[in-house]
Amino acid sequence: MPTIEVSRSDLKRLVGKSFNLEKIAGWIKAEINVDERDKDLIHVELKDVNRPDLFSAEGIAREIKLKLGIPFSYEIRKGNYVLKVNPKVKKVRPLIACSVVKNVKLDEKAIFQLIQLQEKLCENFGLKRKEAAIGIYDFDKIRWPVTYTTFKPDSISFVPLGFNKEMTLKEILQNHEKGKQYGHLIENAKEWPILIDSEKHILSMPPIINSEYSGKVTEKTRNVFVEVTGFEKRFVFPCLMIMTLALAERKGKIETVKVKSRFKSMETPETKKKQITVSKQEIEEVLGLKLKEKEIEKLLRKSGFEVKKKGKTLALDIPYWRQDIMDARDVAEDVAITYGYNNFKAEQPTVISFGKLSKESEFKKKVANMLIGFEAQEVATFMLVSSDVFKKARVKAQALEVANPISSNYKFLRTMLFPSLLEFFSLNKNARYPQRIFEIGKVIEIEKDKRNKQKAIEKEKLCFAISNSRTTFTEIKQVLDHFLSSLGIVYELEETEHKSFIEGRVANIKIKNEVAGIIGEIHPAVLEKFNIVMPTALFEISLDKLLKQR
Repeated sequence: MPTIEVSRSDLKRLVGKSFNLEKIAGWIKAEINVDERDKDLIHVELKDVNRPDLFSAEGIAREIKLKLGIPFSYEIRKGNYVLKVNPKVKKVRPLIACSVVKNVKLDEKAIFQLIQLQEKLCENFGLKRKEAAIGIYDFDKIRWPVTYTTFKPDSISFVPLGFNKEMTLKEILQNHEKGKQYGHLIENAKEWPILIDSEKHILSMPPIINSEYSGKVTEKTRNVFVEVTGFEKRFVFPCLMIMTLALAERKGKIETVKVKSRFKSMETPETKKKQITVSKQEIEEVLGLKLKEKEIEKLLRKSGFEVKKKGKTLALDIPYWRQDIMDARDVAEDVAITYGYNNFKAEQPTVISFGKLSKESEFKKKVANMLIGFEAQEVATFMLVSSDVFKKARVKAQALEVANPISSNYKFLRTMLFPSLLEFFSLNKNARYPQRIFEIGKVIEIEKDKRNKQKAIEKEKLCFAISNSRTTFTEIKQVLDHFLSSLGIVYELEETEHKSFIEGRVANIKIKNEVAGIIGEIHPAVLEKFNIVMPTALFEISLDKLLKQR
């Protein structure tokens, strides 16, 4: 979980009065510790990542002001700035949102918070810059309009932040620390993203690095330009708003930027607040409390909501900085936090029950312990995957698509486990070999019932994989032999074909003449797609069918 460093004196300056650290910890759901060497420094360990607005002193100060009833407001004025979006960026990093914040008062502590917030947002909420990358610039060095476009890696050069010589985009990826760290996000594209102003000054190469020319913010900086790039509004827009409001907490005045593409234009940051309607009954049912309506309204206002009575319900304007409010339960949680969990009265449970593991769970536990004995490490990957994982693995099975996914990375329900394990190998290619991993997990398969209607069936499967310089079909078959014989299950192999595997080194696993799984060596073309450097072999088998044999 994110841990941030905050100066107590800076926090007090932002709030405008004294406060109690113990109370703050409860308000923001965090553990707060005073530094042993520097008593002015506190370490704030947040208990989750659902509140990225609390990743800095400014966000924490705002929360304190709400709870203490200290009034504040944000005005977002319409600016006279245009950022043009070239259609070419659609192929590599299509979305950008921007803001301008003027008359900011920055000192050493403020700049530390600004950089810390930028890094924490990119790493945690922005998923290591994949979904959101933030750039902060000295506004006064920029000549408008600015253009967001792409260039070929060797066709243009600039001085990256922290360097004193020009480098091509390709050289930046090869030699700059940030290029090495985040270059994989764009290196496979033919052209890479660039922000450039009307006088051909390069501002940055999103999502890698700013330019030394305009991408450095100092104590002398008074006007700031902020941009966030990514793929989806649900990541990009909250990051922009949080960064912008943090600067506004430093006395800055917010102005919008018109982001103009060929087909549409939008003013960012968005000024219209999202709304939600809840009832007193919904909140009481979630919390198990009986509260007066006026008390609920007061608690909601202390959580940052604007509250209006609407018949028997409450119409709420969600604060600009909150992206985590989805339904009435989220609102109820805010009421509980402001009410104080210590004020809830404990109740004795009215029903006493005793549970035990199901037959299925006992079997999975036994299988896992057995495979750990084979010197394998158990992994757990997401059930939701991207279409890219299917393509790289050459899997063409029909998969259920999520109607409104939070990210393109979580768009489909997986039909097999092994593509996720190949992705795991890809992310751990620099770890020590041999690598032996397994996963016991659920998949969703589409089947037809007796009336020929399609149904989504949840199934439990096991996948065991080995990656090593000498991995062969023989090695993975030995593991399968040992595993199934230990369970007392007789099986046979039947030759088959599958594009994920090498021809002649792949077979169906059959138990009592019924196909229960697949075993084989992964095709070199698939390994190349996943950037796996070692030969890899695996088997995937239905746990449901194994359990039937018990």
